[in-house]
Amino acid sequence: MNSRLKSVYSQLKQRGLDALLVSLPANISYLVESLSRDSYLLVSEKENIYFTDSRYVEEAKSFLKNNAQLKECNGSVFKHIASAVIDLGFKKLGIEERYLPFAEFNKIKECAGEGFDLIPTHSIIEDKRQVKDAGEIAKIRKATQITDLVLEHIQKFIVPGVKEIEIVAEAERFIRYHEARASAFDIIVASGHNSSQPHHLSGARKLQDHEPVLIDLGVDYQGYKSDLTRVFFLGKIKVLMRKVYDIVLKAQEKAIKIIRPGAEMAEIDRVAREYIASKGYAKYFTHNLGHGFGLAVHEDPRISRNEASSLKPGMTFTVEPGIYLPNKFGIRIEDMILVTRTGCEVLSGFINNRN
Repeated sequence: MNSRLKSVYSQLKQRGLDALLVSLPANISYLVESLSRDSYLLVSEKENIYFTDSRYVEEAKSFLKNNAQLKECNGSVFKHIASAVIDLGFKKLGIEERYLPFAEFNKIKECAGEGFDLIPTHSIIEDKRQVKDAGEIAKIRKATQITDLVLEHIQKFIVPGVKEIEIVAEAERFIRYHEARASAFDIIVASGHNSSQPHHLSGARKLQDHEPVLIDLGVDYQGYKSDLTRVFFLGKIKVLMRKVYDIVLKAQEKAIKIIRPGAEMAEIDRVAREYIASKGYAKYFTHNLGHGFGLAVHEDPRISRNEASSLKPGMTFTVEPGIYLPNKFGIRIEDMILVTRTGCEVLSGFINNRN
């Protein structure tokens, strides 16, 4: 039995639960220590059961080992879940209220009848996922290295006349040829005035001279994600663009400088935000400073002005200040950070375009 599963048991006791039904794929993958697909996981001190169908049985046998009993489900998986809970004599089943669809909740409830109660829970597993172990960090490093290579590779495609979506296509091709399973999210290539939209949908617009090209991309390597943003410039860099770029870069540097165990997440956000505000661009920095990444590209911790929690060694998150001038241009610089025992490490190493 792995330590991740065992760590859930004490949480169940504290909350008065007999078992927890895990439905979020990232949480299941974390607990079984392998990429999970189309499955549910029943976790209890008495027995752990992994529910899936015939398509994934052979795959699941290769990684479950002694961590959980494999249950092949023919017909309704919810009937199998309800039957297992009843057979084990459980009366209080925790569910992930944020991730179990209402329709599935109702199906389990219907199958359960009066056999047991469904109790909403949250953050039992997500809190544990915030601190990465050595194996997870190794996978994140590999994902980051591939992302660095992608950005270096596509520089040659960032030329006038090329469409945003063509750069996306080349990046996705390169990702697949360099060991990653896929891109971690829809790659953003935002040129010219499109870069003022933080999450622009890449389209058919052609790159033009004397404008910025914002590229935000990440990869999925064995389930672990990366997330990195750089801004490239075509031709001559206009004075205002250079000014805003330098402000964003300085704000990021100031935030990274104070990252260490025990530092408050709100303080890290505040340092970057106040610097941008001091330069007159407060209202143009419209999102949190950063977010955690790992099995999901957006997960805890949240580097936000409203988050008073403190950093711990092993946490991984982005630092991505940005300034977005509507209908003109936007600048965002995003790097990936690992909190160490004495400070932090910037995992993302592609810096050719930062000077």
